[in-house]
Amino acid sequence: MFSNNPGLTNLVEHEIQLVSDQPVRTKPYRMSHRQNEILKNEINRMLKLGIIEVGESDYMSPMILVEVAGKEPRPCIDYRKLNGIIRMEYFPLPNIEERVEKVSAAKFITVFDLFKGYWQIPLSKTAQRYAAFCTSFGTYRPLRMSFGLKNAPYFFSKLMAELLNGLEDFVVPHLDDIAIFSDTWESHIKHMETVLQRIKRAKLTIKPSKCKFAQQNVKFLGHIVGQGFRTPSEIKVQAVLEFPTPRTKTQIRAFLGLAGYYQKYINLFSVIAAPLTDALKGRAKKGEIKSRTECENAFRELKGN
Repeated sequence: MFSNNPGLTNLVEHEIQLVSDQPVRTKPYRMSHRQNEILKNEINRMLKLGIIEVGESDYMSPMILVEVAGKEPRPCIDYRKLNGIIRMEYFPLPNIEERVEKVSAAKFITVFDLFKGYWQIPLSKTAQRYAAFCTSFGTYRPLRMSFGLKNAPYFFSKLMAELLNGLEDFVVPHLDDIAIFSDTWESHIKHMETVLQRIKRAKLTIKPSKCKFAQQNVKFLGHIVGQGFRTPSEIKVQAVLEFPTPRTKTQIRAFLGLAGYYQKYINLFSVIAAPLTDALKGRAKKGEIKSRTECENAFRELKGN
């Protein structure tokens, strides 16, 4: 159950339904030698773990490399064309604020992550065909649910809700993050045993390095919670403080998404942020902002809070 390899649940199988019978195919993007080497390493790892297999399909999406300054390059699959013809499935995603508030009141908290949660869900044969992907050096079929698929977050949330059904009084999942919370030591031991038994029966695995057992204060969903208190994580706060002055609509969205995560801690957040949200209005989703002075003042005030 505790492993650095993904499990394979026997509870569900992810299916993909399309609204069009016209296959979508995209050629692999051009990559540098360095980028291709990174992709090859990831492909080899996925093959070894049984996440993918070498294979052909009449549907094909390209594998890409997402590179952000200060972070490790992240291989992923560009499913935008496929997602455009996938029939939407809906299941309510967990409300982060509600979950943080619920856990923060507890005296004993255990948190852990499922190891590569999506990779622990098998794909149906049909879904494998649709979710096939390519690189400049080969074509592959995923055997497990892939990151980037349109309905993956909803499907995973539904699985976790069903897995932990009836245990809502002492456990909350947020995708593959799970928190168990209790008011007494005795009840916490029982709660942990109950949750872990269900995870084991579902053949899911937990990443050992992400486990924190029976803590009085612990980091959960970007907050430090426990004993009736909650504060924003220092790392996340630092990211807000170091965010450069936004000059474009894209940058404003990124900043508001980051700062908005902690709006509970900022009095009159929506009022202060009004110049920034107003700058996003209009048909154009990108481009330079016009009311730069007002936006800069709002930006500085939010960071100052």
